[in-house]
Formats: sequence, structure tokens, C-alpha cells
Amino acid sequence: MKKRMGFYVSGSASRIFSFYQKYSVSDYPFVFIFYDGENDQVEQRLIETFGNKVFIFKNAEKLTGKKLSDSISKILYNKFIEFKADYLFVFGDKILKPILVDNFKNRIINFHPSILPAFPGLNAIDQALMSSVQILGNTAHFIDNDIDTGPIIMQSVISRRAYKNYEDVLGLQIPMLKKIWLLLEEDKITVENNKVVIDTKEEE
Repeated sequence: MKKRMGFYVSGSASRIFSFYQKYSVSDYPFVFIFYDGENDQVEQRLIETFGNKVFIFKNAEKLTGKKLSDSISKILYNKFIEFKADYLFVFGDKILKPILVDNFKNRIINFHPSILPAFPGLNAIDQALMSSVQILGNTAHFIDNDIDTGPIIMQSVISRRAYKNYEDVLGLQIPMLKKIWLLLEEDKITVENNKVVIDTKEEE
């Protein structure tokens, strides 16, 4: 039985568009996409591409900061329950709150554009470029109640010499998402003592 996956996306939602340009919805079905970016063109493209599985956050009260994060976390909590989701893939930019994170522990996966624990938080690629590191990349991790500190699932890297633009880093998240999705489908990702264990044994 396929796992029930959801997405939380912000901004241009470019990762989800890139993923489904490469892979089909029938092979990687999801139960909902929640978008909070307030960009009319992105909203329209999401709905045209994915139909009634898309839910748009309309910030009628013009919430900011903690109140905005609280509101989005409550909505995602309700979507998790409504759609009986197994996992949530996060390409969104708001901090998710304990009402969501604590109730769905080790079921919410963030894709962060740095090799954690280096360069957590905002503008991670820029942070790396301003440093002396010679490797850039991404980290997929389960979300906890701190910033980019949850159990690490997978990382991808690119050399500084090979870097030309943000997409060189962000594009590596697409094959990561596919690999993690397939591992979750096969129940090969577990968390023990706050560390991810991936079962790499082949079934006989």
C-alpha cells in the first residue's frame, strides 16, 4: 500500500514543479499540496498542474512572524489528519510549530540547501559562499523544534569549483526526494536514538 505523502511549499514552488516535470504523479502520488507563497502566478500554475489537491493559504489577516507560523502549522496539522498523511515534504520557508512537529514526529522532512550542521537557517547558500568551504550541497532531515537540527536522512554535495548558480545546489534536491520517497515506501528509514538508520539490505 502506497504511503500518503503531502507537500508544503512556498515562494516559486520550483522544487515541486521540477520534480513532477521529471517524474509522473501516477508514480509518485500525493494527497495534498499546501502553498503559502501569495504569488498569484504560482497559485494559478499549481492549480492548473495539480488541480483540487492544491490548497492555497490566503493571509487575509496579514499575519507575520510567530502568528503566521502558528497559523500555517495549525492548517498543516489539520491537513495531516484530514488526508491521513504518512509524511510531509517541506519546501516551505516558515518555521513549523510544536502543534505540528510534536504530533507528527519523524514524519515531516525538510530539504535545506547546506551541509548541516553548517549554515542552518536563512540564506544558507550565500552563507556557504561567503565562507571558505569547498563543498556546497543539501541536507534532508526530519524537522524538530529547533532550526535545522533534526535527524539527518541524506545529503548531496557539489564542489565549490563546479558551482555556477543556486540551481546547481537546489537541483540536487530532486533526486534526493525520489530516493527518500522510495525508501519511505519500503519502510527502510527509521530513527533510533535521534539518528536516522537506513536499511540497505536487499530482500532475498
